[in-house]
Amino acid sequence: MIRFIDEEGLITPRGEHIQAEIAITTFSVYIFNTLLQYTGAKQTGVMRGSVDIPLYTFDNNGKTTVVYLTPVGAPAAVSALEEIIACGVKKVIAFGICGALTEASPHLFVVPTRAYRDEGTSYHYLPATEYIEVKNAQKVQAVLEGAGIKTLVGGAWTTDGFYRETRTRLNEMRGNGCVAVDMESAALQACSDFRGTEFYTFFITADSLAGEEWAPNTILDLKATDSTHVAAAAAVRLASEI
Repeated sequence: MIRFIDEEGLITPRGEHIQAEIAITTFSVYIFNTLLQYTGAKQTGVMRGSVDIPLYTFDNNGKTTVVYLTPVGAPAAVSALEEIIACGVKKVIAFGICGALTEASPHLFVVPTRAYRDEGTSYHYLPATEYIEVKNAQKVQAVLEGAGIKTLVGGAWTTDGFYRETRTRLNEMRGNGCVAVDMESAALQACSDFRGTEFYTFFITADSLAGEEWAPNTILDLKATDSTHVAAAAAVRLASEI
């Protein structure tokens, strides 16, 4: 187990300051392109870290908001988060797809209330615990439901072992009240807590582990419904209310 040490790291992120305190990010290229189309965001810079990540900005009711695509997986996602925080961002909204652990229709919106730490990155930011509270879950749920979006609320199982989601572990997580599985939320919340940044997140269900066998449910293709446009609109509305 990783032993958390509360001191500054030897390597410091060096983001160039941008005139935005709120960021919206997602993990899917398709959802990201939908977000850019919905907001009309224009590229205004590049965030240079482990990889170059283009930054786009748009005006949201007088608030300049930055939009960027997050790499998949906890280590890469947190590296990008560290860089955007170093750019001066104080509030981050992250949304994307997840796996359903309970009977739920594809493309249902999920608001995680706690994230079970089955990855390694979060342990570098906070002492070891079974889970981490997703602090702004109530705010996210209120905004989504205020927009008429039905939500499923519960725990999230954050794992970096995508192909090692076993039946035994799945049953344990469901017993803990988890309704979804993802790869980043525990680590992103831990990093945000360590850096003093506000973190907001929600998911859209894609594949399902609720039955006896895995149901892919076109995990990387959400084009069959308008859920990506709804999610983009919800993220922008959330940004305007925080």
